[in-house]
Amino acid sequence: MLAVLVTSAVLASLMVEIGIAVARTHLETVPDEHEDERQMNSTFKRTSGAVR
Repeated sequence: MLAVLVTSAVLASLMVEIGIAVARTHLETVPDEHEDERQMNSTFKRTSGAVR
């Protein structure tokens, strides 16, 4: 019984590590489509009545 528990824990750990590796690889290969927020701020217009 203890051997089954240890084996399942090791397999679960390996599955988590593989999932993290796949996610990291996916995130590194996807092009970054988000602009820098500082660059985007100039495109937004103020909607309030306040004047700078």
